[in-house]
This record gives sequence, C-alpha cells and structure tokens, in this order.
Amino acid sequence: MGDDIKVVVNVIDSTGAHAAATIDTTTTRLNGYSAAPTVNTIATGIYEIVFSGVTPAPAEGDRLICKVNGDISGTAWTTYGVPVVIVADERGTDNASTFDNTVDTVITDAASRTASQADVSLLATTADLAVVDGNVDAIKVKTDQLAFTVANQVDANSLTGGTSPADIYTYFTTGTNEDAFKADVTGLSTFDPTTQSVTVGTNNDKTDYALSSAANDAIGAAFLAYTLTKGTAGTIERAFWQALKATQLADGEVSGTPTASAFDTNLTAVTGAYNHLLLLFTSGSLAGEARPIATYNSTNGRITLQEALTSAPSSADEFIVVPDHSHPVSEIVEGIFNEPQAGYTTAGTFGYYLDSQVSAAGGAVDTAAIADAVWDESRSGHTTSGTFGYYLDAQVSTAGSGGSGLYQVSVLVQDASNAALQGARINVDGTVLTLTTDSSGIVTFNLDSGVYLLTCSPPAGFDTPTSLVATVTNADVSKEFTLTPTSSAPCDVPWVG
Repeated sequence: MGDDIKVVVNVIDSTGAHAAATIDTTTTRLNGYSAAPTVNTIATGIYEIVFSGVTPAPAEGDRLICKVNGDISGTAWTTYGVPVVIVADERGTDNASTFDNTVDTVITDAASRTASQADVSLLATTADLAVVDGNVDAIKVKTDQLAFTVANQVDANSLTGGTSPADIYTYFTTGTNEDAFKADVTGLSTFDPTTQSVTVGTNNDKTDYALSSAANDAIGAAFLAYTLTKGTAGTIERAFWQALKATQLADGEVSGTPTASAFDTNLTAVTGAYNHLLLLFTSGSLAGEARPIATYNSTNGRITLQEALTSAPSSADEFIVVPDHSHPVSEIVEGIFNEPQAGYTTAGTFGYYLDSQVSAAGGAVDTAAIADAVWDESRSGHTTSGTFGYYLDAQVSTAGSGGSGLYQVSVLVQDASNAALQGARINVDGTVLTLTTDSSGIVTFNLDSGVYLLTCSPPAGFDTPTSLVATVTNADVSKEFTLTPTSSAPCDVPWVG
C-alpha cells in the first residue's frame, strides 16, 4: 500500500520455455482504473507491468484485477486477468535477520527471569518463542532464494517449489486429459491419402448445393466486365486474345453526316492505319454488310470505301475493322502491267500467252501478228483471276453497267420544264460504261476518283447537248443534262448515237 503496483508476467510455451511477447500498454489496465502502465523486460518472456500514481489510491485489503493484453509474434491473445491484493507496508527480507536476533534476545531474557520478577504467566513462553523463531528461520530460507535481477524485483526463475511449466505441459498431454482439451473436428472435412479422396463432413454429395440465381448473375456480370488483356502463354485469356486479334483489329461508330461511300468515325489511329482492310457493320440497317477500305484519315477518323454500300449508314452505327487486306483495283491493274516479263510463267494464262508471242517474234517484230493474236484470243480462255486478260474480260462484261468504282455519279436528263426524259443514253467517254435513263430520267455510275467526260445520246425529238465533265474527288457527284426539243424539219432523222 502506497507503492507502485507491479505485476510480473511469465510467458511460457508448450515446452515450458519462456517465449518473447509484447505487452500492449494501450489496453492493459487495472480494472476500474485509467492509469496506463509502463513495461520493464526482466528477461525473455518475463515482463514487469508497473502502474504508478494510481488514483484514487487503493486501500489495504482492496482486491483488483490487472487485465493483460498483448501478442506473441504478432498473434494477439485473449485478455488474461491477474489478481492483485493491496496489503499493508511490510518489512522486506533485508530485516529478517534483525527480527530473528530480536526474538533470540527476547528468549534469552525470558530464560533468565527470576521468581522475584513480575508475573509473566500471560507472556509468551520460551517454547512459544522457539516456535516463532523456527517459523522465521523457515521464512528466511525461502526469501534467501529470491534473486533480484532488477533492484527490489523478484526474478521468478529463481523460485523453487510449486507446479512447474513442465508439470503443466505433462498434465495436458497425458491420458484422457489431452482428449478433453482437443477441439471437436468430427464435422470437418477429411482427406484419405490412400484413395486421394475428400469427405466433406458426413455428406460428400454436393448435387444439391447449387449457387443462387443472384450468385450466378454476379459471376456472369463479373466475367463479362473483365478487361481482356494479352495474358500469359497457355492460358484461356491468351487464347481469347489471339482469337480476337485474328478476327478484329478495331471497332468503332459512324459519326457526322455519312454517305454510302465515305463517313466520319470515332477512330483515332494514325492516318493510313486501316487502308485496304475490310470494314464490317455490326449494327444498324447495314449489319453484316462489308466493304474494303480505300483510305483512312485520322482527321475525324474519316473512312473512304473502295466500293459504295447499298445505302448510307446512320450516325452511331457500329462496325469492326477486320485484318483482311484487299488491294484497290487500280493497284492490281498497275501490278499486272508492271510485272516483269519473266514473271509470266504459268501456261494457259493471258500473260504467258503474250510473252510467248513476243518471244517468238524473230528479227523485226511483227506487231500486226501480235495484235491479231491478242485481239483474236477467245474470252473464254481468260479465266485466271489477276491476269490482264481476265481484267479486260471483266471490263467488257461490265459494258452497259455503271462500273465498280468507289463513288456514285448520278446523272439526271430532263427537258426545259424539268420533266424527266426516258431513253437517253449516257456514256462515260473512253470506257464501255453506257446506261439508259428510265422513267426517272436518272442513271448512276460507280466511278473511282478522277475526271470523266459524260456524253448524252438524246431520245428522239431532242437536240444533242454539250458533253459534261464530272470531277470525282473522294465523294459522290450529281450532274444534269437539260435537253431542248429539236428544230429540224419533220423529215430529218435525229442522232440516236
């Protein structure tokens, strides 16, 4: 009473050896008091918890509880309660010998008393004092065993007697005591290494343990929201990534005011990144329709197609760019004409045939014979795609059609009162492309970028008009012929082309 309150704690492992620990001074307290302690490490696993200036001061006989918290190697333990009793300030072992000498003196004095002295019958007898002396000696034997590693603090390792940590360990691990303190694991899963099988509790039938609908939805949503990356070789993610790259290079949406052959997009790659690749619509009225890309420009993501679509897409229509390269017709033609003579080695092709004719010309070249051979060659022999003869055959076959260029050139034929004229024949000068107007008075050619001269052969009763020039530059073009009635005499025959 009146001193600091000190609690010595021993931390002992299952073998009886001391184990290092950490006392948590933020939560260790005397029950009912707020004073925080300090901790002195006496030795490994031995700690002195000191409470100084506890208010209100405990009185003699008070029984307190020191609640100790801490951890061993980072693993916290549940609070341990250590009982504390407040006793009167007593003499320490440093006064034991003095007290013993005093008792001896009292005994000596009592033995020398004479009968003439006062009645001492009520005083302790020599035998009584001898018992006290023996008890004090026994106490001194015990206190002499105390070691003070820290001044005035007992080292519990020096004490003898009582139950040792080894005794406690033996008690818990002997006979049925061990089973009494074991956890009940009968409901846990077990593994049989012999059969390599797992028994889940008492029931290994998991047929009825299906996930809830909400769990299935959550798993599906998480899977669909997963960002696909390259992954590592041999994984499902890598296989998905490779399949995606093989079928789709980019995806985007149409923007601005699109036409059937050109439109802006939300793509941001560098200019030329998608030239000659295949564009496939995945939404809107053109879903499933595909065309080769002629050019791509990073300004507004502008795409110009090699061939016009069946109709103009709508803004926000979605598409993908497929890594499928397709050369423009102009490049194919140029490649044919620029192919070295030695490249035409396949018998039966038009190029090989021409090479044979040229090679067979001896001395002075018989150009007439060569020309005759070329122009007398049957169309049915030109069946190999990519050869010059096949290309010429394709051009002849398109005579009377509108061509296969990237841009639409619409031509309207009407009279001075803006009435549509049927039966007018429009020809793209220098080509075999010739179309005749119907009741709408309109014909449409599909032409690549360039400058074209359009000539009109009017229907009976109208004069032949002046030809028109159509300049095509990466966009569709519209032209008009306005015809005037002929002023010739009725017997004159008008030009019908």
